[in-house]
Amino acid sequence: MFKLIGVFVVLAILWCGWWAFASAAMQRGIATWLEARRALGWQADVGTIEKLGFPLRLHTQVTDLALADPQSGAAVSLDTLNISAPTYWPGYVTVTLPQTPITLANAQVRAVVAAPDASSDLRLRPGPSLGLESLGLKSAAWSVDTALGGLVGADTLDLTMIQQTSASPTYDIKLEADDLTPGAITRGFLGLPADWPLAFDTFAADLTVTFDRIWDRRALGRTRPQPRMIDLRQALVIWGDVEILATGNIAVNLEGLATGTVSIKAENWRAILDMVENAGYLPPNMRPQAEQMLTGLAQMTGNTTRLDLTLSLKEGRMSMGFIPLGRAPRIILR
Repeated sequence: MFKLIGVFVVLAILWCGWWAFASAAMQRGIATWLEARRALGWQADVGTIEKLGFPLRLHTQVTDLALADPQSGAAVSLDTLNISAPTYWPGYVTVTLPQTPITLANAQVRAVVAAPDASSDLRLRPGPSLGLESLGLKSAAWSVDTALGGLVGADTLDLTMIQQTSASPTYDIKLEADDLTPGAITRGFLGLPADWPLAFDTFAADLTVTFDRIWDRRALGRTRPQPRMIDLRQALVIWGDVEILATGNIAVNLEGLATGTVSIKAENWRAILDMVENAGYLPPNMRPQAEQMLTGLAQMTGNTTRLDLTLSLKEGRMSMGFIPLGRAPRIILR
């Protein structure tokens, strides 16, 4: 009996020692990362870094965190950030966002993110590089607003990113948002009529992305892993009478220029054309030509309300058949 008690006492002492060591290491890691940002010229202010969670979790609470990158102009500030992991393996990390709003800013706009029930789960592989095995971001009702009005919000958000194999920089990514609702600013930008539905019926994407390297702790440094191959199995948007389905394969070069094809099926394309015109992106005098061309393309499918298009990209230039469409956005993660 006394031997059994002795074993439990030794195990308890070892457990407490491990918790103290791992918890201190987590705090040091956060402090070291903040110092590294300051060395790069960032603003990296923090109020307190507190250890919590004994004995079952390694829990660090950071208060009054403010980060700003002078090179990109991006900045974020939040009241609290909770980072925790089970004591037995610090690589299963849960990051919980604060109940209070988060402020995001860049050189052009300042926004406030309200996501009081949002958290992210990271599964990191054992090893010095801490490669990302999977990431999950879930949130209940959330919104993004500016001083001029709302940008977007939704009832839920579900994002997953799962590494295919331990040695591969290829990740399966899924995104879904229920009742995604563009705010007043976004509706104006899209040229929507007043009677257009407030929320999307469906907003979802399913894709596989191969990056130039594995996502690991180096991604918190100066550069991020960059997409090199994108296999878009499905991106589906249903909003009122409009339904858009996109699939495709794209290769991305070192400059972020895309080459590949994207197939797009658009239901009720005339409503989309109305939005483009109302938003000011299509001059009224160009509307008849655009509508005539799209009508001809729709008739080829036997359904005059639906378009089946193939968008071709070559080194950052877009075209539809023989019709040039200009430059595509560069695909670069900052």
